[in-house]
Amino acid sequence: MPESTSTRRRARSLATARLAALTDTAAELGEVEVSRPWAETIVAVAVAAGVAHFATGPGTVLAGAAAALLGAVGVNAVRRAEVRDLPMGTEVVLGGLIALAIAGVVRLVPTGIGAVIAITAGIGILRAVIEWELRLRRSSNGSLHRDRVVSLAVFTLVLFAASIGISALVPGIVTLPSTPSARPDPVGPLAVLAVGIGSAAVAALLAAGMSSLRRERTSAIVRDALGAAALNGAASILFASVGVARLAGPAGLAVLFYARE
Repeated sequence: MPESTSTRRRARSLATARLAALTDTAAELGEVEVSRPWAETIVAVAVAAGVAHFATGPGTVLAGAAAALLGAVGVNAVRRAEVRDLPMGTEVVLGGLIALAIAGVVRLVPTGIGAVIAITAGIGILRAVIEWELRLRRSSNGSLHRDRVVSLAVFTLVLFAASIGISALVPGIVTLPSTPSARPDPVGPLAVLAVGIGSAAVAALLAAGMSSLRRERTSAIVRDALGAAALNGAASILFASVGVARLAGPAGLAVLFYARE
């Protein structure tokens, strides 16, 4: 009888331990689940990118602008839900620009599984970058030299991707065979100017973000933003005017931004 009681007690203890382990596992899985703001942002950006993929003419620019707006608004909602005490900052800019890049890059891949993979990979990058940026801003060491170096690398890559996105969204600037970008569209002065304005805006936003990370004064932030906008805007117009091949133009803009910062 004592042995039977002892056996039952051990069985109950084992069951309790297993239940506790299962609860801990569920809690850990819950921590990596997609929150509602993230889910809404992912769906919105994916839909906007899909529209951009199939759009023609000026509709591609509108779809890209919609993707950028939805990305920025969605990331801001994520910030409010997950880090309520953190004021709005560079994560909103990064979210909008990465969403813009997704909408543009998806036009450079064939319709089908390639487009799905491009959107999925882009959204994964979007989430990883935003979560990294929020962690950096929450920490008290955000202004360390190491963090600034990493931020510069991330910002440069985002500028490169956004520059590709802008070039792909403006009809006729970048064309690849067997993709939606291959549809014939005339390249006029307005298209070249649109690329210049878009590239200038991207460079200004990212340069302002880098200056903010360095804790500079408002006047210095404005000066850096205007300088980056002028340099990258003029360079992008030049690249688009002379028809610099595919990725060379955005790569040149990224190099200019990195060297200037």
